[in-house]
Amino acid sequence: MASALPASASHAHAQGLPFHTPSALTTSFEQRGVRAVTTLGRTGAVRAWTTRLTVLPWAPSARFTTSVSLPITRKRLDGDPGRPRTISGLGDLSLSGKWAVFVRNRPGGTSRVAVIGSVRLPTGSTDAVDDGGRTLPRPLQPGAGSPALSGWLTGTLIRDRWGVTAAFGPEWATDNGSFDPGVTLRYGLALGVRFPAHVADIRTRTVQVYLEWNGTQRTRSREAGLVLADTGGHLAFVSPGVQWVLLPRLLVEASVQVPVLRRLHGNQPDPQARSSFGLRYLF
Repeated sequence: MASALPASASHAHAQGLPFHTPSALTTSFEQRGVRAVTTLGRTGAVRAWTTRLTVLPWAPSARFTTSVSLPITRKRLDGDPGRPRTISGLGDLSLSGKWAVFVRNRPGGTSRVAVIGSVRLPTGSTDAVDDGGRTLPRPLQPGAGSPALSGWLTGTLIRDRWGVTAAFGPEWATDNGSFDPGVTLRYGLALGVRFPAHVADIRTRTVQVYLEWNGTQRTRSREAGLVLADTGGHLAFVSPGVQWVLLPRLLVEASVQVPVLRRLHGNQPDPQARSSFGLRYLF
């Protein structure tokens, strides 16, 4: 939910935030607060449960906000019959800043463009072992093992009950020893609608329904300078979601990501549908 103008008695602009696509909004639930999201999914023989805690601690103006994010992961490899390999731990810490470079408000709506910059720090473990003392494979490790820089260019258009957000941006991860993970291009498109159609105040209890298209295009990774054939490719999801603003400072949300495009290089396990649910609280 975002505020760009003082609300009138009969017609205010209020729109939720897409679940997966970063928006250009820097007010209300994107200004100062906390978000907790749990995601359940499976890729091949690896099951993953991830709870990501995000705090938005500092917003010096209505156009700029910051966030700190830390995932708590639990991964399980079901490849060995009767001996699943499981690891739990903290993932890599991320620091982000969002700046709305363009803002144009109008009664019942707003148009905004923002840039987002992030750095991911290698705080998660990369040498975890299972109960038998075996080092777990890379996909099971809580951390990536190297820093990464990423950015987004995002635009949000809100007209009365309708909202559209489009975003894209790259992620560059540095080498982890002899392993080069490559470059990832991320993108998202989200369409949202609010119920009821008209609200008298941005704090009104509302429901937002979203339909998103989210994807990644990854280059192949390298090990000791050699290209790894079974890495990289294009993956995209259709992601329906819902948000419910229960209280003026609290919303709950849920989403399902269904893979609809899998153009992965070589022989890679296909990801299955992922489900997510969480809440946001405004300070």
